[in-house]
Amino acid sequence: MNSKSSILWRWSVVGLTLVLTLAVLASAIPTGSAAAAPKTSCDKKYEVKRGDTLKKIGEKFGYAPNQIVYVNGWNVPYTIYVGQIICIPTSAVNKPPKMLPTYTTQPAAYFTAGRTANDVLVYTYNYPKVNVVVNADNAGDSVKNLIAVGAFRVGNGKTWSFKLPNELKNASKLTICLKNQRDSYLQCVSPRSGS
Repeated sequence: MNSKSSILWRWSVVGLTLVLTLAVLASAIPTGSAAAAPKTSCDKKYEVKRGDTLKKIGEKFGYAPNQIVYVNGWNVPYTIYVGQIICIPTSAVNKPPKMLPTYTTQPAAYFTAGRTANDVLVYTYNYPKVNVVVNADNAGDSVKNLIAVGAFRVGNGKTWSFKLPNELKNASKLTICLKNQRDSYLQCVSPRSGS
């Protein structure tokens, strides 16, 4: 092997070693989201109520908010929703994720809906700034068939209006659902009727 190819070979080995070392180091860096929840059953459950926060729920059951986040496998921003059934730890969790205090005191997200003959109105409370899809279903029949009626980027304190599809205008009862596009959580309510 001549000296030129020997130098080239050495630099190739050094370069490959550097790339592999960086890949190993990169895989060890935490991503900032919650660690995956352990594969265990959910022995203790709780239904989130209006006004709940992770901190209040944690205090009620004697666990830190980050332990609740861990057993549920949630990612930032750790949004909880009114009506959501969550798992409560049954013992202390080893190495739960670190959380900013703002996430522990954020009230549970919910929305209200209203209905006129041709429209659905949606008003959100405490929702994270995410895109949501608005779905409607004829609650008077036995078939669950969600129909997309619109979408928006949440901004709290605002009312959104959506036209009802023709197949739902004569429904005596509706179910309105918001599907969060970040975490795919589906939250549903029965709208109040108006004229």
